[in-house]
Amino acid sequence: MILTPAESERFYRIWWPLLSYVNTRTNLVADLPKTLEAGSLNPQDAGKIRDALWASPEYLQGFVDDNPGGLPEEDLALAASWSHRVAGDFIIMRHLKKHSIFLMDSAQPAAFGVVGIISPIDDVLPFAPPVMVKAVLLPFAGKIIYDSLIAHYPVSFGGGIRQGFAQSLRAATELGGLVTSLEPGDGSKDKAITDGNRKILAEFRKDLVKAGLSEKMVNQHYSIVETFVKTHLQKPNPPRSLLRVTDEDLQRYFSTPGNPVNRVSFKRLVKFLLNSERIGWEAAEAMEDFLKNQP
Repeated sequence: MILTPAESERFYRIWWPLLSYVNTRTNLVADLPKTLEAGSLNPQDAGKIRDALWASPEYLQGFVDDNPGGLPEEDLALAASWSHRVAGDFIIMRHLKKHSIFLMDSAQPAAFGVVGIISPIDDVLPFAPPVMVKAVLLPFAGKIIYDSLIAHYPVSFGGGIRQGFAQSLRAATELGGLVTSLEPGDGSKDKAITDGNRKILAEFRKDLVKAGLSEKMVNQHYSIVETFVKTHLQKPNPPRSLLRVTDEDLQRYFSTPGNPVNRVSFKRLVKFLLNSERIGWEAAEAMEDFLKNQP
C-alpha cells in the first residue's frame, strides 16, 4: 500500500522545507535545491541531513516554531507529531495488501504496519522478506510511513534465525498487536492488548482440543481461563497481557471470593504458555508451585 497522491504531495511539502531548514543550520550540503522540483538530492546527502535532524530535537521544534516554508497549521501539527517517531533496525517480515510488516526484534519486540510514500515498500527493496533495514518510522494522519530513506543490510538468514523472527513477531502481535498508528492517546494500545489476549486464548483452546479432551472439558477449562483474563487482566486500566501473567496474579485471583477457579485449568494454561514459549521457565515454575498447594 502507498499514500494517495495528495498525501504523498503533502509529505514532501513538509519534508523538503524541513530538510532545507536543517541544512541552513548545519551546512552539510552545498547548493541544496530550494524546492523538490528545482533539482534532485543525492540520497547520501539527504541521509546526512536526515541524521542531523533526528539527532537534535531542537531542529524539528525550531521548524515548527519558525515555519520557514509558510505551511498551514495542520501541516505544522503533522510535522510536530514526528517527535513520536520510531527509529532503528527492523526486520521486514512480509508485504501485505494494506502495509508491510516491520518487526523491531528487541527485548520487547514490536511489529508495525508501514505504508510506502510513492512506491510500495517491496518495490524499494532488492530482497524478498525477511530483510533487515535501518529506517525511521513516522506517524502520518493515522498511518505509519518511513521518512523516505531506507537502508537495507546485505545479509541473509538461515532457517533457525527465520524461526526466531517468526516467534518474535508472534510475541509482538500477541503482546502489543500490529501497530498501525504512532499518535499517542488513540486507545490503540489497550485494544491491541485485548486483541492479543483473544489470540492467545484461541490458541489455548486449540491446545486443549489437541490434547484429546472432550468438548465439555475443553469448554470448561477455556471458560475458566477466559473469565480470569477478562476480569483480572483486562478489567484494570490499563489492561495487561496474558503473556505477563505471574504467580501473584493467580494468588490474588484465587483468594477473591466468587471467582471461578479450577487448579487443573490453570495448570493446563501454564503448561501451554511454557510449551509454546510464551513465558519463561522461572515464571512457569512460580505459578506451578502456587497451584500445587491449591485444593
